[in-house]
Amino acid sequence: MNVIDWKSELDQGIYDGSVGIKIVKLAGDAGFSTYLTEIAPGVAINGHYHCHGDEHYHIVSGSGEMRLVDVATGAARKHAVAEQCSFVVPANTQHQLSNTGAAPLVLMFSCPASHLADDRHFL
Repeated sequence: MNVIDWKSELDQGIYDGSVGIKIVKLAGDAGFSTYLTEIAPGVAINGHYHCHGDEHYHIVSGSGEMRLVDVATGAARKHAVAEQCSFVVPANTQHQLSNTGAAPLVLMFSCPASHLADDRHFL
């Protein structure tokens, strides 16, 4: 068993400039992994989508807004998210999470490793 100190890992995390946040891998393999990230107040990740596989989100603390756009139809919607919320973003759905609160938005997300490599598309 490997016990991970989230705060320590996040402090040492590597900044991913393409989406504008630090991302730390907590566990998993190429098929499906779990990551931790933190979004500062007033910051939004860069909107993007993935062609293959869903992305599962779990809000640890803070609050924000998830903007979604269906890539095929252009249908757009947004949802408020907060501590203890979980949701799934399906493939081919552009998503952009922003921190609308006064405190950092800390979340875990799980997805295929390709979502952080060759299956990340920006509009």
